[in-house]
Amino acid sequence: MKIDHDVLLFATRLVEELGDSAIRISRVRLVELTAANNLRAAAFWRDVMRASERLLAERTPRMPAPAAAAAAPMAEGLRP
Repeated sequence: MKIDHDVLLFATRLVEELGDSAIRISRVRLVELTAANNLRAAAFWRDVMRASERLLAERTPRMPAPAAAAAAPMAEGLRP
C-alpha cells in the first residue's frame, strides 16, 4: 500500500500527541468534511484515520498466545 508522506507525518503527529483519541478525532473530521461535500479533504482525513489505526496497532504490544500463556504458569510450577 502506497501512503502519502503528508498523511503519514500528520497521522504520526496525531498519535504521538493524542494516542487513542487520534482515531476518533480523525473520524469526526472525516464526517464533517464529507457532510460539507469536501471530498478531497475527506479523502485526506480518511487516509489519516487509517494510518493512525495502523500506527496504534503497531505501537501496542502484542498479547501472548492463549496456549503459551496458559502453559507458562504450569511449567513454572513444575520446577523444583
